[in-house]
Amino acid sequence: MKFFRSILYIPVIILFFAGCSGYHLSGYGSALPSYIRSIAIPVLKNSSSEPNIQKDATDAIRRAFISDGRLQVVNTRRAELLMRGTLTDYQLRAVSFNSEDSAEEYIVRLGIHVEAYDQVKKKIIFEQKFTTQWDYRSSSVVVDSESSRYAALKEAYEDLAGRLVSITIEQF
Repeated sequence: MKFFRSILYIPVIILFFAGCSGYHLSGYGSALPSYIRSIAIPVLKNSSSEPNIQKDATDAIRRAFISDGRLQVVNTRRAELLMRGTLTDYQLRAVSFNSEDSAEEYIVRLGIHVEAYDQVKKKIIFEQKFTTQWDYRSSSVVVDSESSRYAALKEAYEDLAGRLVSITIEQF
């Protein structure tokens, strides 16, 4: 009787592990060709109305790829994949006002146009435009308001960077 019981467990165990074979944890695998193992991300160009935001945006994108770990961030000559981009839009809009008609809440909106170029096969893998926006509350103290704007920009950069990692590596 024990023999038959143990024989019944074998198919159950096999079916259990077979059912798990298509699953993987986030951060593993890639929809990119297997020869693409590195990426170069030169400083973004800036055609937006806000000067000097391209460096922080580029740094956030680089950090996101480094943190993900599936592609090594290297210089342009060593990379199989080159990500070029332009910050195309920066808007700061007041969306909420107090009783004295002073702005209390703002939305920061960023737009970026990116291109991922396969340097091995000499072809564009994708070209896409992204936008993101982040809101923040201002205060009557200028330093606090500027600090809040900077924090909102940082969140917007990180949102764009995470989306770029996802679209580049996982293709969705």
